[in-house]
Amino acid sequence: MKLIVGLGNPGHDYANHKHNIGFWMVDELAKSKRWKWEKNSRPYEETWGDIEGQECYLVKPLTWMNLSGQAVKALLKEKKADTKDLIVVHDDIDLALGKMRWSFGSGSGGHNGVKSIIEQLGTQDFHRIRLGIGRPPAHGLLPGTHVDPAEYVLEPFSVKELEVVEGLVSQAVQSIPDFLKHGLQWVQNRYH
Repeated sequence: MKLIVGLGNPGHDYANHKHNIGFWMVDELAKSKRWKWEKNSRPYEETWGDIEGQECYLVKPLTWMNLSGQAVKALLKEKKADTKDLIVVHDDIDLALGKMRWSFGSGSGGHNGVKSIIEQLGTQDFHRIRLGIGRPPAHGLLPGTHVDPAEYVLEPFSVKELEVVEGLVSQAVQSIPDFLKHGLQWVQNRYH
């Protein structure tokens, strides 16, 4: 069994924000499989089915990003799963727009959603797919101003950025069956 958790903030107002690219990825994977999302009394939405002969759950926490660990902890308890079966998909401002990195056992890299998961689980022994959204511009629109990274991740993608991001999300979706079939090192060699 694999638990594939896309990170984001719940609600329509956040749907196209950079911070919600994890939600976008699991939505696209669910759509490609024609799986339907189910809401329940748990702190997450889920859908499930078979990918490469493995039972896979796609999950979107219904908590705010900074509380994602609460939903993930409840998910692992409900499914009686090990953290090694967990794949967390999230945005990363330290990766250039359009870049993807798979990893296992990494720190939070300053991402508060991942930090919450590590704190709640008491370990960083899980897989991650980091999707590059790039850093904010060094200068704001007005001279002498800058763009706060916390505000940048809550901005929607521009039309130009969307072209790149659609390809990135598609690549991330394809990497899941490749990972299940070939393993971490293979996807790192193929997609990095």
